[in-house]
Amino acid sequence: MAKLPELHQKHRVCIICEGYEEKAYIDRLLDLNIWNHYDIIAINAKGAPNIPARFQDAFQNNSFENVLVFCDTDKPPFRTYLPVKQKINAFLGKRKAAEKLIIFANPCTMQIILSHFGDVSLSSQSKRKNAPIIEQLTGVKDYDAKDEQIKAICAKIGRRN
Repeated sequence: MAKLPELHQKHRVCIICEGYEEKAYIDRLLDLNIWNHYDIIAINAKGAPNIPARFQDAFQNNSFENVLVFCDTDKPPFRTYLPVKQKINAFLGKRKAAEKLIIFANPCTMQIILSHFGDVSLSSQSKRKNAPIIEQLTGVKDYDAKDEQIKAICAKIGRRN
């Protein structure tokens, strides 16, 4: 008698990415298949002010078990980051809901990306200031977040690093 194939239900997760660096990074991790129990969809919000609307759309779509946000914390006084949290909290009707939904990069996503190549602690979000560190660790010169530069750095991320 023939057996029916096993059905594997993966947990569906949506990650709202602040911009191109975050989206490229998540896409690279997905390419490496490190989260094989999850069906993860990454959405590029194309800027922090767009995150709450993308979050609301994904949440109301009701096809994800969880909707997360991946964004920079920004530097004090957090003019960009705090409104994102406040709008998500207001949408969900809970005072501290965003604390459990936001994956944040401090001071920026490049800090997380560079951790794959060495022990580094960035003190700034400035691409110009961080360019020498980025070049030293990845070989990508004069980094200013151009699409090909982001892709070149993310392509160097592997399962071992």
